[in-house]
Parts: sequence; structure tokens; C-alpha cells
Amino acid sequence: MVHCKPMSTPVEVNARLCSVEGKDLEDLPMYKQLVGCLIYLTLTRPNIAYAVSVISRIMQKPMKRHLEVVHQILRYVKGTIDYGIMYHNDKEFEFVGYCDADYAGDFDIRRSTTGYVFNLGARVVSWCSKGQQTVSLSSTEAEYQEAAMTA
Repeated sequence: MVHCKPMSTPVEVNARLCSVEGKDLEDLPMYKQLVGCLIYLTLTRPNIAYAVSVISRIMQKPMKRHLEVVHQILRYVKGTIDYGIMYHNDKEFEFVGYCDADYAGDFDIRRSTTGYVFNLGARVVSWCSKGQQTVSLSSTEAEYQEAAMTA
């Protein structure tokens, strides 16, 4: 049996998928089931949250390329099955939040994506990666929407 070193991330950091790239996918229900399972898995695996948010945007008409990305995420999960979040009784309990937004990151609808994470000490307690509700006209507007959503 060959053991491969797990990837550092489930997909490329700046991966962007178009809904019209590649060949049509014949088994649409299987794609939806796999993505649904991955969405459920993000509750305990925040390291795949961004990748799953990218693939879950293309549910209406996924292509074979999108299924390949789903398989890549599943290989990453299999290779990192022993990863987890451990909470210890630390003396440091500083509450810190980080947030960011991309500008027009979705090629199809030109909406931006907001992401944030909150730490208590050195431990993650809350995170989110979500598409914004409106189209931003500038990167500054995308950042303002992201700050409002994070607050």
C-alpha cells in the first residue's frame, strides 16, 4: 500500500471555478450528496470550509472538473483524518477575531466572499466563509460589507 503525504490545503488558495468550464457531469445526485456530506463535515473540520464553500456554489450544473475538485477534497480529508482541534486549559484567554473579503471572487455572479475566524486564546471558536448578498462596486465596499457581517 502506498501512503502519500497529505496536501497542505484541500484546493489551491486562490482557486476559482466557473460554472461553465469543462464537460457536463452525468451523475448530478452523487455530486450533491458528496458536497452535502462535505458541508456537514465542515462543522468539525474548519480547514476545509473555504474549499467546500467554493464547490458548493456550483450545485445547479456541475461539470466534471468540479467533481475532480470534490475528489481532491476527499483525498485531503482521508490524508488528514487524524487532524483535530484540541482545547486545553490555558491561562491566556484573549479573544481575537480576523476577517477578510475578496473582491468579486465569484466569476459567475461577481459577488465577493467574506471570511472570518474568532480565537479564544490559541483556539478557534467560530469561523465562517460566505458569499456576500450584494455585488460590491469596489474592494473597499466589499471590505465594509465584510466588516459589518463579522461584527
